Amino acid sequence: MTTEPIRPTRATTLSIRMVDAMTAMIMILLTSPLFVYAMLRSTAARINTFESVYIYGANNRIVALHQFTYSGHFKSLPILFNLLVGDISLLGRNIEYAFDAKQAGTTDTDENATPQFDIKPGLTSIEKVNNATGLGFEASQRSLNKAHSSVLHYVAALLRAAFVFAFTRLFTPKTKRTNAVVSVLGIELDNWTMTELLGELQQACQSAAQPMQQYSFVNADCLNISTKNESYRQCLQQSNRVFADGFGVRLACLTKGLGLKDNLNGTDMFPRLCQLAAEQNLSIFLLGGNDGVAATAASNMQNHYPNLTIAGCHSGYFDVSNAEQNDAVINEINHSNADILLVAMGAPLQDQWLEDNKQQLNCQVGIGVGGLFDFYSNRIKRAPLWLRQMGMEWTYRLLQEPARMWKRYIIGNPAFLMRVWKENRQLNKIQNAQPVATKLTNTNVRYAPTFDAKQANTRRALHSLRRQLNLGAKRMLDITVSAILLALLMPFFMLLALMIRIESKGAVLFCQTRAGRNNHPFTMWKFRSMYQDAEQRLALMKTDNEMQGGVIFKMKRDPRITLIGKFIRKASIDELPQLWNVLKGDMSLVGPRPALLSEVKQYSLHDRNRLMVKPGITCIWQVSGRSNIPFDKQVELDIDYIYQQSITADIWLLVKTIPAVLFARGAY
Repeated sequence: MTTEPIRPTRATTLSIRMVDAMTAMIMILLTSPLFVYAMLRSTAARINTFESVYIYGANNRIVALHQFTYSGHFKSLPILFNLLVGDISLLGRNIEYAFDAKQAGTTDTDENATPQFDIKPGLTSIEKVNNATGLGFEASQRSLNKAHSSVLHYVAALLRAAFVFAFTRLFTPKTKRTNAVVSVLGIELDNWTMTELLGELQQACQSAAQPMQQYSFVNADCLNISTKNESYRQCLQQSNRVFADGFGVRLACLTKGLGLKDNLNGTDMFPRLCQLAAEQNLSIFLLGGNDGVAATAASNMQNHYPNLTIAGCHSGYFDVSNAEQNDAVINEINHSNADILLVAMGAPLQDQWLEDNKQQLNCQVGIGVGGLFDFYSNRIKRAPLWLRQMGMEWTYRLLQEPARMWKRYIIGNPAFLMRVWKENRQLNKIQNAQPVATKLTNTNVRYAPTFDAKQANTRRALHSLRRQLNLGAKRMLDITVSAILLALLMPFFMLLALMIRIESKGAVLFCQTRAGRNNHPFTMWKFRSMYQDAEQRLALMKTDNEMQGGVIFKMKRDPRITLIGKFIRKASIDELPQLWNVLKGDMSLVGPRPALLSEVKQYSLHDRNRLMVKPGITCIWQVSGRSNIPFDKQVELDIDYIYQQSITADIWLLVKTIPAVLFARGAY
């Protein structure tokens, strides 16, 4: 049975909304240069600058999240506008994408789920914070409800999230989460989730394997002890599984480039293990703590899980070196027929006791669990979840028992990190000292050139940045020049249109479908320079083609051209309406000339390389002889431009186009 959470008042909801909006405005202002950069990249790379993805928002309605169309950094910056208008929150529930709009109005409800008020999806969530600190197994809805219960709780939760993400990403930006075993100070740690651990314990109990399967949890203090206590070190190395407990060990794994899935410890495992035992009819024996502590913890757990079987309890204060006392405890455990034995005597004693006596114990699983009985007997209060989410539970324990814990945490934690740093440095030295040939195992390669992946990635990123900036600058040049020229030449266009119309009937402008970038067709505009039946006459004139290669049709004295047409073609004035194509984005000022679709069908695979970029009004061969250059040479010049294009090259070609037009070299 769960209690209904306290719903936030309208004032609280409004205050949280104001925090989101103010943060969004500040972030938009600070990232405005990045917005401009991302917009230029999207505009240069795609037709549409923005795109939308759809998610389930408040009240299960469909919300469109905005983002840029290009793939790369800052792609998701427009989502800040969704935050500004209230579609999402800074901190909310996990984003759920709407793949089927028909499902938007219906959701499945679970009667046993934690009650929740309507909370928007968030840029971040409690689940992400928990996963970052290894608490992915913790229920997040209760924490989320509490965060939205008041503006102070909301801001505090945001600060915690910022601390966690800043710490984990700033100090360890490149980590991967795998099932690989992580070795820290010579102890191999199993990288599992809480679910995987419980599944392993259930399987071990049901298999009834002998001898007893031993499991251990180690924190920074345990690993410090293992460097000085060889017996304890061997005990851990012989355990079936060893799991990492605490932020210190988690940080040590991150320095090795591996992120732990979950922060596993006996205290977090205990209630979940009790629930599993109650469901699977497994019994548990509690060994450890002062007199009555284990029994109180057992009673509290049975109140939560009525079907839980506690096979027995025993104090941890007995003389393990006394054979008579030790045998009596072992006999009590064996007579209880317990499936699982939890030993809470502290490290290293609990793990060494399990190792020394596992051949005599008939239970299937034995686990060293530290001081968890004190927590679940309510003898010692555990740190609140919000502090554990920050990986700072040790500070709470230090405040509770400073006289006992100061040495472990104030001295022990820095000493542990220093040992890990020395281990990493030594491993790097050994690895760097190995000849290259010995590193290439299972190959016949005796030598391999050195490869700096970081440097290569940097060069690749810089090249991509230069390319995208060049495309953005090229598009800005196209828009600026085409818009100015269209405005200035409009009176001339009107006069020219009148002259064309007086000489021959028909439309002033001639449109034709041409092949654009990647062979996408578009409508290209020109001033009409031929008679209206020019296309019909072309079929009868194919044999008179004077252009080498046979792909493009050209004649110096083409009878289809009008008198005014000869002039505007000679001066390339007929191409000026293509400034509209440039402004629209179908063409560029500089680029290979757009080909007819019928011409593209005759292209070889090599010729099709000229379709990799937007077509242009002018290019290299237009300023190098125009129609006097054979087709195959035109293709080579176009491809040469594609691989060497830059904004400075474009400007230089535009400048060279002016004398080429004035002197009409190769124009007919």
